[in-house]
Formats: sequence, C-alpha cells, structure tokens
Amino acid sequence: MDYIKVRGLSQKEVIGLVKEWVKLYPHSFNPEVSFWFYENHDNSVIIGLHDDLSSLAVSLLVTYLNTAVGKTEGPEPVVAYITVDDNEILLKQNYGRRAKIFVNEISGDDVSVFILLENNYCVEYKFVGKAKKVKDSQIVFDEPEITVGEEKEEVLVGDIIPRKVIDEIIEEESPLKKLMWYTICAVVGLAIGFLIVWLKFYR
Repeated sequence: MDYIKVRGLSQKEVIGLVKEWVKLYPHSFNPEVSFWFYENHDNSVIIGLHDDLSSLAVSLLVTYLNTAVGKTEGPEPVVAYITVDDNEILLKQNYGRRAKIFVNEISGDDVSVFILLENNYCVEYKFVGKAKKVKDSQIVFDEPEITVGEEKEEVLVGDIIPRKVIDEIIEEESPLKKLMWYTICAVVGLAIGFLIVWLKFYR
C-alpha cells in the first residue's frame, strides 16, 4: 500500500490541502484517481494513494504538505511510503522496492526531497535534473505499522475538479486536435500561396 503519513494536522485540514494541491495540476489526473484518509492510532493522518500516482507526483505532494505543516518537533511531519513502479526519479533497477520520501528542510527556493530505499540507498532530488546519491547518509529505512481505519473518507479527483473541465483540458492537449489545426493552417497557407502566384502570373 502506498501512503503518506502526516503529523500536526487534523484529517479535515489534510483533506483540504490535498484538494488544493490537486487543483494546481488540473491536467495531470484522471477523474477516477482517488485519495482516502483516516486518522491513525497515533493521531497522525494517513493518506492512501492511488496506484496511478508516480514517485514525482508523490514527492510534490509531500513537499506541498510539508510546507503547510511547517516546523514541528520530533520525526518528519510528512513522510510517504511507496513501492517504486516508475522511473521518473529513480532508475528501473529499483522497481518493486519500497521507498520512503521525506523533506529534510525547506529554505527559500531550495526545495528537495530525499528518497530512501529499503536497501538504505538514499538520493536527493531537487525537481530539476537527476536525483543525486547522498553519500554516507547514515539513514536507515524504517516503515511504521499502521492500522487501516474502518471509517476512512475517500475523495475522487472528479469530485475536486469537474469532469467537464478535465475533459476540456485533455481535448485541448489532444495530439489529433493539434494535428488537425496544423493541417488546416498548412492548407490555408498553400491556398494563399497559390492565389498570390495566380494573381501575379496568370491575370
């Protein structure tokens, strides 16, 4: 199970933040993508993540939530646990491994996440370029036990962003639609060219 554990906020606050985050990327999600929320036994909030979310998307969400929580005492206020199934940040050789994603510190514009694999291999990713290995990180992978709450609340992307809006964005970005406009422009351009030639030489 892929999930994010958040300390220092109520479930209602966490749901509100996730909704605001989704609105920042209206073209990035299928309406059927869902998040579910419940309060863990240690008063933290667990966000269950949809399988479609990439390691990059989860890293962005962790950063967003971490900024909202601010500085707190104790362990990381926001930490994600996922099974690697894409190569947006990590290499394919890491497929199937559990990974812990967290923010060490945010200062000014310098934002980065740390991704620690279950074999204790750690990288830092600054959302530009490639992830860089953290030498001698001395960080050991650990994953807490969580109890899945019976009274969990589910939120669909389609509930946050109207399906009509998502469909319009997808249609606007459709390669076929772009190709159609390119074709129309090309045909119009050729017609104007032929008209100019005809007016100049054949009238």
